[in-house]
Amino acid sequence: MDNEPSPPGSIEQVGADLRDLRRRLVGYEQPTRCAWEADLLAYDDVLLRAATMLDVPGPARSDPAAPLTPDQRAKLEHALAAAGLDIRTVDL
Repeated sequence: MDNEPSPPGSIEQVGADLRDLRRRLVGYEQPTRCAWEADLLAYDDVLLRAATMLDVPGPARSDPAAPLTPDQRAKLEHALAAAGLDIRTVDL
């Protein structure tokens, strides 16, 4: 098995970024609420990037700067998993 890191911008790297952010969010690894919210926005942005890369429809959003709702996030995670991108982490 090749242990080379995935190239930047590849779907493999996007998946790794999502797993890392998800692990941090679930573990509340940020020192402040503000830092946690920044990670949540980053997670949403990477979810949407993955959806674009895999031609998975993203949720309709009235404010693109606002975070996804929990329901939108869960549906998008599920759709990405159905498209072959597993973002589950072993500690969840």
